[in-house]
Amino acid sequence: MSRYFAPAKGAPEDPVTGGALPACSPPTGPKSWEVDHVFLATPDVGIVERMLAEFGLSFSRHAVHEGQGTANACAAFENAFFEVLGVHDLEELQTEIVRPLGLHERIHWGETGACPFGICFRTLDAGGAGDWPFETWDYKPKYMPTGMSMPIVTPRGSLAEPMIFVAPWTIRRTTPIESRSHRGARRTLTRVRLQRPAESPPLSSGVRWFVDQGMLSIDRGATYSLELEWDHGRDGESHQFPAEVPLVVRW
Repeated sequence: MSRYFAPAKGAPEDPVTGGALPACSPPTGPKSWEVDHVFLATPDVGIVERMLAEFGLSFSRHAVHEGQGTANACAAFENAFFEVLGVHDLEELQTEIVRPLGLHERIHWGETGACPFGICFRTLDAGGAGDWPFETWDYKPKYMPTGMSMPIVTPRGSLAEPMIFVAPWTIRRTTPIESRSHRGARRTLTRVRLQRPAESPPLSSGVRWFVDQGMLSIDRGATYSLELEWDHGRDGESHQFPAEVPLVVRW
């Protein structure tokens, strides 16, 4: 098993999947950014997971985020993973530490009008956050190892845009073949595109930076929608899920 899903005994765990955290790579010079994972928040992880599994995605990891009040199901790919995120403990979800993320509102997006998506980026340069061209704020939940925090790009309480954050590691994960045996040729995540309601306020400066760099597309439309592209869409195929799962996949 790879370190993505099976932590070595005593190793610190990945705060998202529960697998071991990868070590930091040496500095690579100019900063290079990649998508680490994308999440869809939902009030019913089980229903969404089954729907996606019937479509052909393989969910190989489930984790509970201690102190955050959430639990997930993850489908891993060669360069990133997709996470379905939902409620595990409502009381924890509404604590002072967690509340600024707006996860409760994002999970219940159908009632609150919040954006249900999140995108985590990783930088392949081991430089510090002070070198980044955008501001962040530190999120330090219980489940993260001592001394580690998650830099959050989206301002506190900004719920009409996706939750953008930075992985506290600087190396690409590796994923065992059996954990990414999805139906079809879906192996590499190559594009992330979001749509949000036309009346949404302007994007915050940090979120706008990732859009300007071409790492993320955010358009205006009738409602919230997430589009994921695998393998550059070379097969010319797509699938749109029902309205309660605002997701389109292309491959």
